[in-house]
Amino acid sequence: MEIGKHNRKLVEVRRAFQQGTVTSDGLLPIEGPILIEEAGRSGIEIVDLFIRSGVRIPEIKTAASHELAAEVFKSVQDTEHSQGLIATVRPRLFQLADVLEPAPTLVVTLARLQDPGNVGTILRVAESFAASGCIGLTGTASFHNSKVVRASTGSVFRLPHISEIALQDIVPELRKRNVAIVGTSPTAERTIEDWDWRTPVAILVGNEGSGLSRDEIGYCDTVLRIPHRTTVESLNSAIAAAVVLYEAFKQRR
Repeated sequence: MEIGKHNRKLVEVRRAFQQGTVTSDGLLPIEGPILIEEAGRSGIEIVDLFIRSGVRIPEIKTAASHELAAEVFKSVQDTEHSQGLIATVRPRLFQLADVLEPAPTLVVTLARLQDPGNVGTILRVAESFAASGCIGLTGTASFHNSKVVRASTGSVFRLPHISEIALQDIVPELRKRNVAIVGTSPTAERTIEDWDWRTPVAILVGNEGSGLSRDEIGYCDTVLRIPHRTTVESLNSAIAAAVVLYEAFKQRR
């Protein structure tokens, strides 16, 4: 049975997509067969599946399926060239303890990153290189932003993460666990190869345009640079995070 665009669930999905949040029921809307399959593969509960009329119904375990007329589906879809599938899923709720375990901690801390593509890519890279988790400091793009979710290609379902927390509030918890805070700067004297990444560490990744602020650097136990040709001033934040995480992964392996 088809449902109309004023259906409560569709109104909630539309609002959540637009605002980069979950619905009032705590559900995260996601779009596309690959992302929906990733959610199922990750053990995430798929609550509702919305299917554009004429699209083949996939074999996905869900509580309810709803067929939408093409114009109704278009009023909800978040991508320009949608493949005709949207689902609401119940994401895992992580705590700080989840992010900092198992030992030795390797956590990526995002300081005011604005580009959702970068945030999602860093989640993907962090999972790839066996990070413990990711912390989005206040001012960082929401992990519920649909572009973040898509760029993570499923890692947001699995990698422990927390957000909307101030650096000064997280530092005491890191200190208590003997987790060193390591920042990056193209002007630092020491390079990432000089650090022992086998120890507990939180990597502080700065804003795309301005990098780490003076206050953020003040919390760091050390600041390192990525060695590269001087003709390039700096690296994209997601690429920089990938290089640092690879060095940590290489040493730990």
